[in-house]
Amino acid sequence: MGEREDKIETHNRNRSLIGILLATALLLSGIYFMTCVSTAIADDYAHKGKQFGWNLFSTSKHGKSDKGNEFTGEVTAWIFAVANLPVLLSLLVRAIYNTAMARNLKDRLKRFNQAQKKYLMPFHYILNPLALLIAFIHFSLSHCRSSSLPEWGVAVMASLVLTGMLVKFKVSPRSIRRSVYKIHTNPLSIGLLVIILMVGHSIVD
Repeated sequence: MGEREDKIETHNRNRSLIGILLATALLLSGIYFMTCVSTAIADDYAHKGKQFGWNLFSTSKHGKSDKGNEFTGEVTAWIFAVANLPVLLSLLVRAIYNTAMARNLKDRLKRFNQAQKKYLMPFHYILNPLALLIAFIHFSLSHCRSSSLPEWGVAVMASLVLTGMLVKFKVSPRSIRRSVYKIHTNPLSIGLLVIILMVGHSIVD
């Protein structure tokens, strides 16, 4: 029994470490993405006297709707970040929960996670579809097509929102419901989306 308990404890610690690293990576990626968007807007205002601006990786010209494009991009980023805040908090809490700590602290963490899910998860269900809608508007206003990553980003985002709706309203067939839930709640899915958006915007911008 002792050996088995040691293996379980080691497994939990490994999962905790992976969870902390992933949650930290997502948080830093979100900050980086917000900074890039804000910098792009500031740069646009700094050069608004010029008729055209040239992209570093593309020779496509920016039209008058670029301000609207950048505005919708920033709005999408912030709504997406707020919508997925409870998910990030839950990942952090679960990662910390599996580490060695006093029982009363674990109980407090559990209650905190239950409370934040109760009050914040409704925003997750409402804001993510809204972020997807604005993302489509943002994409339609984009002029640069030097990379296909933005298309992949929208596709992955749409897939996550769709699977989330299937999970929330339980409209998927019972035989695949569990698989849909695992796909939607897998941290790698949102991690992949953040990476695609970061790399895609770095190339396009």
